Amino acid sequence: MVAERAFLDSELETTLRKAATINSKLVVNLTLDDIDDLHGCVAAEANHCDDRKVRQVLDAVCQRLGQLLDQFTDEVPIVPAKVESPRQLFTAKQGQYLAFIHYYTKLHGVPPAEADLQRYFKVSPPVVHAMILTLERRGFINRTPGKARSVQLRISKAQLPDF
Repeated sequence: MVAERAFLDSELETTLRKAATINSKLVVNLTLDDIDDLHGCVAAEANHCDDRKVRQVLDAVCQRLGQLLDQFTDEVPIVPAKVESPRQLFTAKQGQYLAFIHYYTKLHGVPPAEADLQRYFKVSPPVVHAMILTLERRGFINRTPGKARSVQLRISKAQLPDF
């Protein structure tokens, strides 16, 4: 289903279509970069999907891909000052997104839209959406799906890295 719904590059699509099923589980040989690309594409498709059941499936796939990325990331986590729980470890990239959200909200009086994050970090819409989902899943932000500019930080300014 993912290969039909998400906009993937041809190599990744071919890899997914050739995936084996072992003990009723789909087994795909992907690199971390492939998983990151797939995560972004699935997140973007889920974000724009009108069918609730399909969106739930895509969200579940996106969540699993995000867990794999969190588990096998090669980025060194940064420990913020005043850590309240072990969950509040974030990578340098995640910290920059959190700092941007904080300062953008402070300057403009409203949280940034995903398009604002895309322009600032010079990345594609799926990459921004995947990061927002990761930050939400890890408990750093709250948001209302489908509502523009609804991102709210759940960590204090003291826990943010320098911007």
